[in-house]
Amino acid sequence: MSGRARAALAAVVVSAAAAALALGAAVVAGSATVGAAPAPAAVPTFSLRGARVIPRRAYFGGRPLQVTFTVDAAAPLALQVDVVREATRKPVVVFALPAVAPGVAQLVEWDGRTGAGDVAPNGRYRIRVTAPDGSARNAGRTRLRSHIYPIRGKHHDRGPAGEFGVGRNGGRTHNGFDVNAACGTPLVAARGGVVTRAGYDPVLYGNIVIVRGEHTQRDYWYSHLLRTPRLRVGERVSTGQRIGSIGATGNARTIGCHLHFEIRARGKPIDPKPELHAWDGWS
Repeated sequence: MSGRARAALAAVVVSAAAAALALGAAVVAGSATVGAAPAPAAVPTFSLRGARVIPRRAYFGGRPLQVTFTVDAAAPLALQVDVVREATRKPVVVFALPAVAPGVAQLVEWDGRTGAGDVAPNGRYRIRVTAPDGSARNAGRTRLRSHIYPIRGKHHDRGPAGEFGVGRNGGRTHNGFDVNAACGTPLVAARGGVVTRAGYDPVLYGNIVIVRGEHTQRDYWYSHLLRTPRLRVGERVSTGQRIGSIGATGNARTIGCHLHFEIRARGKPIDPKPELHAWDGWS
């Protein structure tokens, strides 16, 4: 890239919270004139060049969505970038760009939260760039999901013995769900968050990683990993980030390589099977 082109490139990264504040702070003052309506201010027309949305398939807690574009217009103008949920045709968050100069590349990042700070619903989203006169241009589309399936390779449910709630030796019950996969198959975080445990349990779980899911009250347990986790307690991981490999450690030594996966909501184990199957269907 030439020095001139590099100088023309400006990245505008706006958080959902800052965008909401920027919009809320805009107050237009005017005075009424009896018998005459004020003439509307002229708004330059515009078009988008090189509009792009990355990634086309996004996961909450993972890589932020990036919207890039360059505006062609006769003069600088104020724009807003709407993230529109296609199911409702309404924006879930709005980013304000107060003075966009023609020919200067723009960058807006979205972390998957609504303007109120909640996790946006699963589904398809359209990115819309709107001028003050209401004229709008589409910048692209994406699909947002809350989780990714944690096993990134061939896999299949273990069967009745691996179901949630089945009896185990010593009168205990199975608190998770088992999925078979070849030893060494990559394992990723189904939901980004903070590592609360990473180590070895010689009795049951073997090599284990536990992640407190971002913006949840849930913990995600990954057990029987092939090797000792390299993660540390307090470390943040992103949705889709590699956290280990499928193994057969702990009490899986006599069973074979598989993932024992648990979800604990507020400390209580819940059946993860329905959610695992849903994540598998879209990822």
